[in-house]
Amino acid sequence: MKLLEVVSIVKSLGLPGGDFALHGSAPLLAYGLISETNDVDIVSRGAAWHHATTLAPTQRGSHDAVVRPREGVEIFNGWLSDDANELIDGATIRDEIPFVSLQAVLRFKRQLNRPKDLEHIRLIEHYLKSNG
Repeated sequence: MKLLEVVSIVKSLGLPGGDFALHGSAPLLAYGLISETNDVDIVSRGAAWHHATTLAPTQRGSHDAVVRPREGVEIFNGWLSDDANELIDGATIRDEIPFVSLQAVLRFKRQLNRPKDLEHIRLIEHYLKSNG
């Protein structure tokens, strides 16, 4: 999915503003560090989580509850051990959509340190070094 498709999908979900932010690879997409992503991960709270539960059945994820309203989209009611409020409150708005900070994504990807995260870690580190 390219950025315009991600933005369109997220807007179509109708999540209330101020209570969600895109996490995972989506922030890299928003900053132009990658050209597409395979999925959309959304951290939510409050009204956004309540709305998400009306879109599809709630399931138990590995750490948090998750709703999968369509293929490739997951809405979580938390984000592993990270504080969802901090992630959402610290989000940056791009294309009218809140994206978790690159610093938060970097911490997450370093924590998991999966093979698929290594390139993203390198890209984020380079961007932050070059852009303060």
